[in-house]
Amino acid sequence: MRVFQKITIGMLILSIGVLVWHHFRGDTKMITISPEKYQYYAADDKKVGGISEAVLVEKNGKPSMRCTMKKGKYAWPYCEAAIHFSDSIFEGIDLSSYSKLILDIDYKSADPNGRLRVYLRNSNPIYTKRNDGASLKFNGVEYEPGFNAGPKEIALSDFQVMTWWIADYKVPVEHAAPEFTNISIIEIATSSSVKSGDFEMTINSIELRGSWIKENTLLKIILYAWLVIIIAYILYEQKRLNKNLKVSAYRESRLRKLNDSLKEKNVEFAELAHRDSLTGARNRNAVRDWLDQMSQQVRWGKQTFSVIYIDIDYFKKINDKLGHQIGDDILREFVLVVTSAIKSTDFLVRWGGEEFVVFCPNHNAQQATEKAEHIRKIVEHHLWCHNESLTCSLGVTEMKDERITEVIARADDALYKAKNAGRNKVITSVSVGNVSTSSRYM
Repeated sequence: MRVFQKITIGMLILSIGVLVWHHFRGDTKMITISPEKYQYYAADDKKVGGISEAVLVEKNGKPSMRCTMKKGKYAWPYCEAAIHFSDSIFEGIDLSSYSKLILDIDYKSADPNGRLRVYLRNSNPIYTKRNDGASLKFNGVEYEPGFNAGPKEIALSDFQVMTWWIADYKVPVEHAAPEFTNISIIEIATSSSVKSGDFEMTINSIELRGSWIKENTLLKIILYAWLVIIIAYILYEQKRLNKNLKVSAYRESRLRKLNDSLKEKNVEFAELAHRDSLTGARNRNAVRDWLDQMSQQVRWGKQTFSVIYIDIDYFKKINDKLGHQIGDDILREFVLVVTSAIKSTDFLVRWGGEEFVVFCPNHNAQQATEKAEHIRKIVEHHLWCHNESLTCSLGVTEMKDERITEVIARADDALYKAKNAGRNKVITSVSVGNVSTSSRYM
C-alpha cells in the first residue's frame, strides 16, 4: 500500500510539474527563417503583365525589398519578398506544430494604410501541380507592420485560405481549410489596394513559435498514465482483498462458536445498558431522562423539538420469506443507513421490533418533515444486503404544549396514516391548540 502511495504522490508531483512546465515553457519551440538558411527573393507583377519593379538589397545586414509600384495594364500591381525553403515546390517544412508567426518588419509605404499581405504557401499533391506555383495553397492574412514597431505576433489560426484560389483550382471542401504541413514558400506582399509610388520593406526577423507538445496530447498522456496506475491499484487491491477474505472466513468460523456462547450474556448486558443488543441503536432507557429535559425546554419556549416515527414496510413478510437471520441483518443495516442520514445531535432509538424513532432537537415540523423525506429517499435507493428493495413509512410531529407520550402518540398516528396511504410516504401531524390536522409531504 505504501508503494502505491509513493507512486501516486510521485505521479501527482510529476503531473503538476509537467503542466506547470507546459504553461510557462511549453511554447518555447522556435524556428527562425533567416537568409543564412533559406533563399530570399524579390518578385513583382511583371510576370503577369504589370510594370512594377522590385529588387532585394541588403540594408544593415538585413534583407530589404525596394519596390517602385506602377499601374499598368495589370489591375492589381504588387511587389513581394518570397522565402523558398527548397528548390522544389513539393518540398517544404512542417509548421503545423507552431501556433504563432512573429514578424519584425519595417515598412515604408506611399499607402496611408501601410498594410502587408502574408502568405504561407502549402504544398500537397492533391492540389499542387508541377510547374504551377500558383497551385500552392494560399494561407493568407493581412496586417499592419509599422516602422520601428518591433516584432508583431500573428496566430496561425488567423490565417484563411483565399476563396479565389479555392474556386480557380476547384479544391474539394475537405482540403479547403488552412494547412501548414508542408510550407514551401513564405510570401510577404504589398496590399491589394496600394497606390503607385516607392515602397521599402526591411525584414529584420521572421520566427515561428509553437509548443513542443500539443496541450490535448499532453493531457491524454497524463490521463493514460493515471489510468494505468489506477488499473494497477485496482488489481492489487483485488488480490489483497481476496487474501483478506480468506483470512476473515477463517476467523469468522473460529469466532462463531464464541459469539454463540456469549450471545445470551450480551443481550442481558445490553438491556441493562443503553444500547439495543441487536442493532446497536439506543434503547428507550437511554433517552428517558433526556426526553424529560427536552419536554421542559419546549414548555419554557427555549427550543423546538420534533419526532420522526419510522416503520419498515412489510418487514414481517421479509422475515417469513428470508428468515430471521436475514431480518436481523436488515435491522442492523437499517440503523446504519438512517444514522448516516441524520445529524449527530439527533437521537435514533429502536422503539420496538421494526419501529424506530428519531428525536430531533431544534427542529420545527417543516425541518423534521424534510429530514424524514431525506431518510425515506435514502432507504428507498439503498442497496440492501438481501439484494431487494426496501422502503419505510414515517410519521412526523412537532412537540407543542403537551407531554412527551402525547407527541410520540401523534407521530405514531401519522405513521399509521402513512401506511394506510400506501406506505413509503411521509405524513406530518400538525397540532394547533386543541385542533389536530394531518398534511402529507411529497
